[in-house]
Amino acid sequence: MGVYIIRRILNNNAFVSTDEQGKEIVVMGKGIAFQHTSGDRVPQQRAEQVFRLSEENSGRFQELAARIPMSYAVLSEKIIQQAEKRLKGPLNESIYITITDHIYSAAQRYRDGLVIKNTMLWEIQRYYPDEYAAGLEAAATVREALDLPFAEDEAAFLALHFVNAELGVEINQVYEVTELIQSVCDIVRRHFSMEFDPTSMAYYRFITHVKFFAQRLMLGSYYEEDDSELLDAIRAKHPDAYACTREITDLIEQKRGYRLGSEEELYLTVHIARVTKH
Repeated sequence: MGVYIIRRILNNNAFVSTDEQGKEIVVMGKGIAFQHTSGDRVPQQRAEQVFRLSEENSGRFQELAARIPMSYAVLSEKIIQQAEKRLKGPLNESIYITITDHIYSAAQRYRDGLVIKNTMLWEIQRYYPDEYAAGLEAAATVREALDLPFAEDEAAFLALHFVNAELGVEINQVYEVTELIQSVCDIVRRHFSMEFDPTSMAYYRFITHVKFFAQRLMLGSYYEEDDSELLDAIRAKHPDAYACTREITDLIEQKRGYRLGSEEELYLTVHIARVTKH
């Protein structure tokens, strides 16, 4: 087995070293840095966890690792692995910072008797069912590991961090995305005097489209192609759905200062027609 050369000690249980490519890594293990100093060599088999993050996230993670117990980073890695398995894909590495920090801060709150209600619980359950399921699993893991009453509200907070890591936006933008999804759904409900069937495939496809549609608006990345001829055909086939789309277009222009192009209107109309039909 090889050795890690200590570059900087974060606490008794963590230090910064470098990998074979010369990139910084955070090495963790119980008492692994105790009575050591920079330049010392530590056998690799003593490491319990090794974190390799990009330069952008490495500094933030080192700052976090320096002030929290190692057990939270280990617990977070377990939760992230569970979430990636459930969500069937890798999450942005920033999740190692946001989830670890959230769990640690929430644990401190709970022990101080401060329990925060999630005002967007209903929306998160409805619009992000997969991420919410991952949040419930994560909350159960925290309950078991820390003996804290993490429940639905906390699962919803964790779910938003998973959404953030999937979409590649900041957490405050996730709230904006969720509010925009709510506004679009409200317009469709009012326009057609209907309620959605959250168990239907049409609803799942509709919400998925609206979620990524809202993400594009937040990031300023829009469909550039002009499908005006196809939009004309769709508009003729689904006039009510298109009229609803125009209401959404007016809302977006009012709130975001952007007028949807024909490509965005086309796909939105198709999904509205499908979900209202069912």
